[in-house]
Amino acid sequence: MIDSDISNELKVLALEAISNAGSGHSGSVMSAGDILFTLYTRHLISGTRNENLRDRFVLSNGHACAGLYSILASLNYFPIEELKHFRQYGGLLTGHPELNIPGIDCATGPLGQGVANAVGMAIAETVMDVRFRASHYTYCMVGDGCLEEGVGLEALSIAGLYKLNKFILLYDKNDVTLDGKLNKSSIDNMKLKFKSMGFNVIECDGHNIEKIDRAIDKAKSSKDKPTVIIFKTIIGKDTALAGSNLSHGKAFSKVEIEEIKKKLNVQKPFLDLSVETKNYLALVRKFNDEKLNIRKNNFENFLKNNKDIEKNYKNFTKNTLKLKNFNKKEKISTRVANNLVLNEISKNVENLLVLSADLSSSTKVKINDGGEYSATNRLGKNIAVGIREHAMGAIANGIALHGEFVPICSTFLTFSNYMMPAIRMASIMKLRVLFTFTHSSIFDTPDGVTHLPVEQLDQLRLIPNMIVSRPADINECAVCYNWLLNEENKPMCLVLSRGNLPPLDINENMIDGVYLLKQGKDKITILSSGSEIQISLDVADALKGKYDVNIVSVISIEKFEQMEKAKRNKLLKGEIFVIESSPCVKYLKYTSENHIFNVRDFGVTGDETSLKNHFGFTAENISKKILKILK
Repeated sequence: MIDSDISNELKVLALEAISNAGSGHSGSVMSAGDILFTLYTRHLISGTRNENLRDRFVLSNGHACAGLYSILASLNYFPIEELKHFRQYGGLLTGHPELNIPGIDCATGPLGQGVANAVGMAIAETVMDVRFRASHYTYCMVGDGCLEEGVGLEALSIAGLYKLNKFILLYDKNDVTLDGKLNKSSIDNMKLKFKSMGFNVIECDGHNIEKIDRAIDKAKSSKDKPTVIIFKTIIGKDTALAGSNLSHGKAFSKVEIEEIKKKLNVQKPFLDLSVETKNYLALVRKFNDEKLNIRKNNFENFLKNNKDIEKNYKNFTKNTLKLKNFNKKEKISTRVANNLVLNEISKNVENLLVLSADLSSSTKVKINDGGEYSATNRLGKNIAVGIREHAMGAIANGIALHGEFVPICSTFLTFSNYMMPAIRMASIMKLRVLFTFTHSSIFDTPDGVTHLPVEQLDQLRLIPNMIVSRPADINECAVCYNWLLNEENKPMCLVLSRGNLPPLDINENMIDGVYLLKQGKDKITILSSGSEIQISLDVADALKGKYDVNIVSVISIEKFEQMEKAKRNKLLKGEIFVIESSPCVKYLKYTSENHIFNVRDFGVTGDETSLKNHFGFTAENISKKILKILK
């Protein structure tokens, strides 16, 4: 058999899986099949996610996953029988790639996210290469749709800026999207666009395996630029709908697939492969594993012969933190407190990478002596991504997906919406990423309603698998890093104030995430967080003589909900009130709406004192309302 025959078998196998499921995306299976086949059989040194020295592959146009699954099954990453359960309840193979599937490096689906994830992986590779000579290629397949999404183009601009020469973009350019021809929505000259972003550009026939092979070889030889290979392809090639957008989401019937098999001279069982193809691909997997072992042996020998680097590597891959207390007496904002904590931690935790959307001077999220990452300084720990929050979050996810690193990124809380798709994907994949947001309340800036966060805190809290933390002082900040590095294998949002706040007494129960800050005699409890903690303490003073209330600091509602029920109930004494500058949706399970002092509109321009008076966030106003309710 020749390679094109084997590639055709794999494409037909993918069509059969889609047909059996009754849904899927056949068009891209047929347009990108030869590209994927060539990559996996001649270039990619693949492996499972515990193999850190493997090449990485991201299928950004994740709807093409049936084609990828057929190749992974044929290479024995999972039994070929799993294709019979494609897209079905209880089956391994989901409708878009997910991390629990062996051989998948990144969960993809929202177009453009995977491109940015791959750029993050490529950035991580450059650091590992310079520090430890642990090198690999990062490949990413995209379609026309991925390159219409802004997040993808933002990230590709970063790839060009930082000259990520081992980043190779495989562009399945069939000029068709779901609704019709690409020219309905785009007139971009992609070749010139990529050149303007600092890419090598290679053009190639996407259905000629030998040409594809040579193009990838050429891309791998680049020394100073990332490379895009623009493969000219036909969507739904060799089907009755070739070239038509109707092939995009088509599930062909068994009769139609039989016609395609006759045209391609494919002879194999339904949802299986011929013996010849299985034998050939078993040899491909054997050669792949041998190449991966050579890479691993070379790396291990390098470390053995360089003891200082070996010691540094062992320290680098450990990110445990010994919690310490900070004895700060003066008022500081939690954004400043966070900077102090981060820089103290970075002295011992070496694998932190900090990304900024041009705001580090304001968010204070920076490793002060960490240096700036660049094309000539891969050891810099601060990575500038410019005004590109969309890409920043997704690139951070890619760095986390690579392994070995803990990425941290920052912007203002009100702009978290720009990053929401990436934050959601981090939660789906349970990635250890720290999303840091400053200017945490409507009282934190006079910039006006466009910069005042209202609903954002609740939005973040409603995302499954997410820890949202809103510390009130430096030691509460330190506790959050302890969770991130020692306890949680999931992302965290750290929400910080711009305004100065007084320090709190050190409390050993801070580590729980919710703790009794002030103990009162009466069964009345105020729950609060961040910059509203001080308001709560002032309210308690205003109520003195009538009621002696308990104040509970809620650093993280999610950590609170992880507590044993009995421990939670001890903190929820009697009448429960809440003071927080958000809609406070999650608090409704603990108290009634009229017991919550929150924010319900987009705010107004003004200084902190004026805004607090305007919204009634004063001890005098809140204490009067509490007294009225209690009476």
